[in-house]
Amino acid sequence: MACFKKIIISLVLMSGSVLSQPIVNIEDLRHSGELGLFKSVGINLDSSRGNENRDDFNFTFAFTKNNESIESLFAFNKSERTKDKTTEDESTFGHARILWKLDRAFDFETYIQTTENPFRSYKKRNLIGLGVRFKNFEQYKLGLSILKEKEATLNGVKKDTERLNMYLHREINFRNEMSLDTSLFFQPSTDDLKDDYKASLLLSFNIPVSENFNIQIQFSESIDKDPPELAEESDQSLSTHFIYNF
Repeated sequence: MACFKKIIISLVLMSGSVLSQPIVNIEDLRHSGELGLFKSVGINLDSSRGNENRDDFNFTFAFTKNNESIESLFAFNKSERTKDKTTEDESTFGHARILWKLDRAFDFETYIQTTENPFRSYKKRNLIGLGVRFKNFEQYKLGLSILKEKEATLNGVKKDTERLNMYLHREINFRNEMSLDTSLFFQPSTDDLKDDYKASLLLSFNIPVSENFNIQIQFSESIDKDPPELAEESDQSLSTHFIYNF
């Protein structure tokens, strides 16, 4: 157990360096299957002084309201990088989703999302989608939808794409109340399934500190087979989030 704690502490310290903008964990924020009102704030701040004065800031706010017939979620994220008190990059993310519970093997859901992400060479990426979320898969959450995507790169190139969106989520709970969330997303273009798709993997290790406060170590890997100019196809991030639920 002592060795396990040392590993956790090492990961928290190591993940202080943000390699890229982390993916927002929508599945963790939506409290699927739970009833009530849920609000949370997550903050991540990294600073370095010496040869370079750098500050990386990440803020996430989520509001979820679930009842017997409808589950709704709004999430907002802002990331900022500064060097010598000068802002180098800013990124914003907004996501809203509504799920209607049906007396069937699936529920119906719709969502909208907007992103400004210079870390990935996107000036703006907006999307709207609708689809179904299947039930009765034991520990797994499975969803299928179709979305309309509008992108604009930093160089002014615009692109409209219709995509399929498939996701798979699983949460593993440990006896010490820690948990590991795994989410897989695959978004191929309906016109070019082979050469134009987006895919991502998100791993979140949750460490409860108190009833309202927990630490989340997050690793994400994303792939874009048709990325904006000057951007790489793959992107990784490792980060630590301090989350307060109220």
